[in-house]
Amino acid sequence: MLTRRLASDLLARFAEGRPPLPLLAELGLCGDLLPLDLALPLLAGLPLLEARILAGAGARRALVIVAPPQVQLRTVITTLAQRVYRDGAHHHWLILAAVRDGGHGGIAVWRPDGGGVRTSALLFNPRRVLASDAETLLALHAAAPGEEAAVHARWCEILGREALSHRFYRALEHHVLSLGEGARGSAPSEARRELALIATSRLLFLAFLQSRGWLDGDADFLVRHFDRALAGGGDAHRHFLEPLFFGTLNTRVSQRAAAARQFGRVPFLNGGLFARSSVEKRHRAVRFTDDALGALFDEVMTRYRFHPREQDGEWSESVIDPEILGRAFESLMASRERRDSGAFYTPFPMVARVTDAALEQALAATAVVRDPREALRDPAGLASDESASLRRFLSGVRLLDPACGSGAFLVHALERVAQLLGTAGDPRPGAVIRRAVLTHSIFGVDLNPMAVWLCELRLWLSAVMDLDVADPLAVPPLPNLDRNVRVGDALAGGAFAATNATGAPAAVTAVRERYVRATGRRKVSLARVLDRAERRAALTALERELEQVAESRRALVRAARGRDLFGNRRGAVGDERAALVALRDRSRAFRQAQRALASDGALPFRFASHFADVASAGGFDLVIGNPPWVRLHRIPPDRREAFRRDYFVFRHAAWQAGAVAAGAGAGFAAQVDLAALFAERAVDLLRPGGTLALLLPLKLWRSLAGGGVRRLLGGAHDLRLVEDWSDAPAGFDAAVYPSLVVARRRGPPLAPGRSRAAGDAASSDSATSAAPATDASRAVAPGIPNYPVQLAVHRRDFAIAWSIERRALAFDDSPGAPWLILPPP
Repeated sequence: MLTRRLASDLLARFAEGRPPLPLLAELGLCGDLLPLDLALPLLAGLPLLEARILAGAGARRALVIVAPPQVQLRTVITTLAQRVYRDGAHHHWLILAAVRDGGHGGIAVWRPDGGGVRTSALLFNPRRVLASDAETLLALHAAAPGEEAAVHARWCEILGREALSHRFYRALEHHVLSLGEGARGSAPSEARRELALIATSRLLFLAFLQSRGWLDGDADFLVRHFDRALAGGGDAHRHFLEPLFFGTLNTRVSQRAAAARQFGRVPFLNGGLFARSSVEKRHRAVRFTDDALGALFDEVMTRYRFHPREQDGEWSESVIDPEILGRAFESLMASRERRDSGAFYTPFPMVARVTDAALEQALAATAVVRDPREALRDPAGLASDESASLRRFLSGVRLLDPACGSGAFLVHALERVAQLLGTAGDPRPGAVIRRAVLTHSIFGVDLNPMAVWLCELRLWLSAVMDLDVADPLAVPPLPNLDRNVRVGDALAGGAFAATNATGAPAAVTAVRERYVRATGRRKVSLARVLDRAERRAALTALERELEQVAESRRALVRAARGRDLFGNRRGAVGDERAALVALRDRSRAFRQAQRALASDGALPFRFASHFADVASAGGFDLVIGNPPWVRLHRIPPDRREAFRRDYFVFRHAAWQAGAVAAGAGAGFAAQVDLAALFAERAVDLLRPGGTLALLLPLKLWRSLAGGGVRRLLGGAHDLRLVEDWSDAPAGFDAAVYPSLVVARRRGPPLAPGRSRAAGDAASSDSATSAAPATDASRAVAPGIPNYPVQLAVHRRDFAIAWSIERRALAFDDSPGAPWLILPPP
């Protein structure tokens, strides 16, 4: 029987410079190993010292290979998997790999995936076999008996990251909760959990740096210093965590105290990750116990292998990568919070699809390349003029996720844009390109401060993972991301079109980009400059909104003072009285906010002030993401009223013709989802011609309550792509029915001095000439252009894509009619 000790011993034998043959028998593969000629087409060109093959029972096969030192086993295994699949796809293959110096070992399998193969692997250090490595081998051994195809499929799951991730999530959730609940000191339970998650996130970040050798060159730095703190009398929180976090990683080497210098060659990271957060400042007396920290180290920090690169669609490895931090956040949220906020993890394949669809449509709109799809697939194959145009476009693009959560879309967009730039001929090192893209192009907003924290953490990891640096003290400080990724409510944060902040100085961009790189006093000084610029922009926006409200009130008053056919004063009629009251209340609220800002009060989040330079440039080029899906009954009543006032898709949610035909009440037909409001906000944050790509509920395209968002995206703007993913094996952690929609903003922004809110409040039969008809601008205009729309349906075993004329997409000609996403015969 294979035990954990025996499994560890078998993996440790890879250190002898070749895979141990008894391992094959433990996995049910018996037979003779036959040598292979390295000149065979299967092996030609690969850096191998020897290769052998075993033909097991039925269709089971094994390749045993040895590579020379310094060779990347991942590259060799990936190439072998592609070649073997091409020549022997009907067999079930296993690879055992080792390097001659015994420093690396690997076990890999693969399966078909979209015309290629997806490789699942365990790559490990035979001289430091971890508990999770042995557990993975034990799982392979336990799954070995059975039908060949079923065994191979199970091995793909075990060696992939998902099986390891589930174990990691359970362990992390348990220990974060234990860490917070067992802490000494007075603090609410919510604050305790946040403190525990912050400390654990920092330690996980350091685990990735430790894997690069950047913590004094010591692969056991964290556990060694933790043990030293325990041996020195305990209280590791005070004597280990705080000196490391605040006295070392957040302090320049020249300014470190003697206790900090004892940690050795540890980089100065800056960036805010190791500065005290607001909750830490409020609860300085809270201390984590040694027992809880010890359990976290034993069951999480030293049990798993950490790798700083997030995995792609062709490779799945049994390591903890930065995406785990995002998933961990979602898993640690209480189930009620998840339902109320609509926050759910988005699987990587859908993140990648949304990002590529947005980039493809944006390239098509700007016509910088002849074939956008081919340019994204192979930028290296472009002509020199197209490569230069692509680089200019990508260098200038500004991308926003208005509900970024823990950063899945922003991290992938950063990686994708940086990879495209490098492949298209950008001569700068990859790490330099990545930092430039992060500084200029990546923006996010989320209501949850903890989500923003983790989003920044993942972006920080992306910024440092490709650095070609051996000396820890040569690692550059982390970029300051708090001006790119903001805490705020995107739905309550206004929009560029609504506030029309065209007067904001473009110099804010230069200041923010200097701030991203700044440290010490310069960072503090530039932060003050940005604070003043944001406050000025906010005051300017409030002045404009007050002018708009005043104009709308004057229009209503003029209408009320007008005379009817008999010469009598008409007075306010119908909804005009309520509109006047609402406008007076809004004016009072704006003036109160204006006084608070003028007296240095807290600056509420507004897109026009917090991204004033983007507003002055007309808006973002791309808005992507998976906004919260929250049904109407989970939205508080006061917020519903604000949404009804501010959002066209809320006021006109119902498909009126369908509701009448179905005999449905108007209330039922107007059960709008919060996701529809995010779609409208996304449009208003785009520059004219900008592109949005969002994952939204499929029901929005065919329900009675989706009329407003259909009128907005398919009528007032150019619909480019709709994909039905409701029955695809995408891997969401909830029962959802997603779709991808891509649309392009049409036409110029609203005219200066006009806002949707003011126009709505003042509109009536008698005052339409005096107030902007903003609802009309959202509606389907007569004679919609009959441009082609790309449609697709994804199912478990196949996908169908086709094109249809826009006018043929809708059920009928009524405003907001459902879309028929049905493939042709």
